[in-house]
Amino acid sequence: MGERREEKHQKRRGRGRKWLVMFGTFAALFLGVLLFAYSTRLTDVTVTGTGRYTEEELISMIFKEDRDWNTFYALYKNKFKEHEDIPFIEKYQVKVTGLHSAKVTVYEKSLAGCIEYMGSYLYFDREGIIVESSRELTPMVPLVTGLRFQNVVMYEKLTVEDDSIFSEILNLSQLLAGYEIQTEEVHFDSHKNIFLKVGSLTVVLGDSTYMAEKLSEFHDMLPQIEALSGTVYLDGYSPDAQNPSYPFIQN
Repeated sequence: MGERREEKHQKRRGRGRKWLVMFGTFAALFLGVLLFAYSTRLTDVTVTGTGRYTEEELISMIFKEDRDWNTFYALYKNKFKEHEDIPFIEKYQVKVTGLHSAKVTVYEKSLAGCIEYMGSYLYFDREGIIVESSRELTPMVPLVTGLRFQNVVMYEKLTVEDDSIFSEILNLSQLLAGYEIQTEEVHFDSHKNIFLKVGSLTVVLGDSTYMAEKLSEFHDMLPQIEALSGTVYLDGYSPDAQNPSYPFIQN
C-alpha cells in the first residue's frame, strides 16, 4: 500500500513538473514575442500621393510620438485608431510592407481655388464647397477675386450667381498646374472675363474659350517677359490665326 501511494505521489509530482516546464516555456515564448514586438521599429517610410507637403513634413505629422514608429503599433493604429487631421489632406493609409518599412499613401482634397475672407483664405472644391481654412496661401491653388458671394460657411457651398464658375475655376487651376504657371491671383470681372496676376505681369485671357491654347501661348512667352512688368493681351486668341502675335504693353 505504501509503495502504491509513493508511486502515485511521484506521478503527480512528474505531471506537476511537466506543467511547470510547459508554463515556463510558454511564458518565455510569450515574453520573447512581446519583446520582439516592442523592439521592432520602422526605419524606412515612403510617402506617395502628395504635392502639397514634402515627405519629411508628412511623416512628422503622421508619426508624432515615439510609439508611432513601432511596427506593430503602426498596424494597429492604422486600422483602429483615428487618423491625424492634416490640413488639405482628405485621408491617408499606412501600409506596413516589412518589419522595418511602411508606405504612406496620401489622398489630397480636390481644391479648385480659394477666396480671402475676414483675414483667412477659404479653399473650395470643384462644386464650390468650402473644405479648408488657412491663414496662409497654398502654392498652385489660385486666389480668386471678383466673385460675388452671399453665403460663406465652412463645409457649405458658396452662394454665387452662376454655379458654372466653379468648373471654370477648376479647369483653369488644373491648366495652370499643368503648365507650371504660378499665379498670385485669378480675377473675374462682371462679364466673367479672366485676368491673371503672374509676378509683375497681368495676363488678359478674356472668356473661358480656348483656355488651354491661351495658356499654352503664355507659357511659351513667359521666359522672355517674366522679368518685365506689364500686361499681356491674349483675349484676342484665334485658333485660325497664322503667325499670331499678342500685344504686350510694358509698364
